[in-house]
Amino acid sequence: MRMRALLPAALLLAVAGCSGGGSGPAGPSASQSAPASSSATTINPTSRSQSPSVSAPPTTAPSLPTDVSTSLNAIDALQKHTCAAGPDGSWTFKGTLLNTSDKAKTYTVAVAVTVGAAVQGHTLITETLQPGKSAEVSAENFAKTTGQEGTCEPVVSVEDAS
Repeated sequence: MRMRALLPAALLLAVAGCSGGGSGPAGPSASQSAPASSSATTINPTSRSQSPSVSAPPTTAPSLPTDVSTSLNAIDALQKHTCAAGPDGSWTFKGTLLNTSDKAKTYTVAVAVTVGAAVQGHTLITETLQPGKSAEVSAENFAKTTGQEGTCEPVVSVEDAS
């Protein structure tokens, strides 16, 4: 059961890791700036007097949003879903989203196919539904594996429609 609770976070991290641009090693980011100096000095690049700072990981879990208009775990809105690979290893996802609330909602379905820890493909489906309405959602050929090997899991989030 604990594995199922960690799956949405793992999928979101996997999707975020796949969205980076560029093809080389990252240089210093805009948030990393050189220390300011009041006078011009020459620094020997082989001997630095400052060691890199490493921040400690957080010791408490992040708090959940207090805004009830957003939920990061709305898997109950996704019904009758299937996710399977064809004989050629191409994956297809199908399901039905159902808005049981009294407000228009925007649902986002993230689907990832993994083999072990490696993400083989992923997709995002966004659908806005009026109260009491449903919609069929699907994605074809969004991942490719060797044969039918792999695991496919959807994660659903919902927020009030704007």
